[in-house]
Amino acid sequence: MSGSSPLAPNTPSTPLSATTITTGLSFKRHYRPYFTKRQLATLNSLKKNGALTVKEINTRHSSCKFIQDIGKKLGFPQKTISTSQALYHRFSLYYSPREYSSQDISVTCIFVASKIEETAKKLKDILIAVHSVKYPDSKELEPEQINEERRRKILGYEKMLLETICFDFQLRHPFEYVIKFVKWIQAFQESLDSKRLARKAYQLAVDSFKTLLCVEYPAHTIAGGCIYLASRLLKEQDDTFQGLPESEPWDQYFLSRMEDIEDVAQQILDLYIFTNNTNRNDVSQYTRIKIALNEQAQSRGPDLIMDDITRQELRPRTTDWEFDGPSPLDAVNTNQHTVSYHFSTS
Repeated sequence: MSGSSPLAPNTPSTPLSATTITTGLSFKRHYRPYFTKRQLATLNSLKKNGALTVKEINTRHSSCKFIQDIGKKLGFPQKTISTSQALYHRFSLYYSPREYSSQDISVTCIFVASKIEETAKKLKDILIAVHSVKYPDSKELEPEQINEERRRKILGYEKMLLETICFDFQLRHPFEYVIKFVKWIQAFQESLDSKRLARKAYQLAVDSFKTLLCVEYPAHTIAGGCIYLASRLLKEQDDTFQGLPESEPWDQYFLSRMEDIEDVAQQILDLYIFTNNTNRNDVSQYTRIKIALNEQAQSRGPDLIMDDITRQELRPRTTDWEFDGPSPLDAVNTNQHTVSYHFSTS
């Protein structure tokens, strides 16, 4: 999403009120497939949230679990469920959970994802599944009992969600890359237990959609990070497991920067540490791997071919500024303007 710009003479407009005409507000929205850490921090600051609170992180995790449970109840393939979670993260980049019901947004994301992945379900069927998951001991909801006001609200959220993603439905998932990468590794490392590695990496890829990785890295980088982490986890659990040899240039094999592969692994480990409240042994294991990854990065040193501007852009950043009055994001997220969508032709 970019800043404001004059409305081109040939740009169609459908003003929603007199305010639109008198103010002449006009914005261009561009679909951005991935965001740097600085951009993510900027978007969060524009929402006036400051740093993400524990409550907001918990809301994100619980919403992703809710989507997973509804998807399984409806019999959706994992691809549809992951698309739903990716849509939820994209919506949350621009809209605060304080302003909209996370549960209704989750239902909206499931509804839209089912269309994108051609596994469409009627909204009433989704709402029946929602009721069944929320109240497993109660009687199944009848179609005529569905709240009409809630149904209309979700249809309204659907329009907001489609505008947020700029009607761009091209979503790639890491699952296919996990399989392809592991098969390729197996070709020159015959002693590798490829099935065990693939299963573990696939599960990590599924869990990666509970984080913001899907809006930060392309699918093949997430897949590379999941395979890399899966190998370390399996080695930690079983001394006899022959995982990925450290001497190989995995950044070249996975077509990604080593720093990005490690960051994918770190964020998934952070997810497990944050959500694991029972097994201290698992937390200790995850912490040991995080420390090992940090030490590995320090011994390797900074990326020599990266310029300073890019390095600053990719570095995690705590927001340290505030906007006076309505922020640019507040203006864009209202309906008092005309939006012109622009798509890449490349």
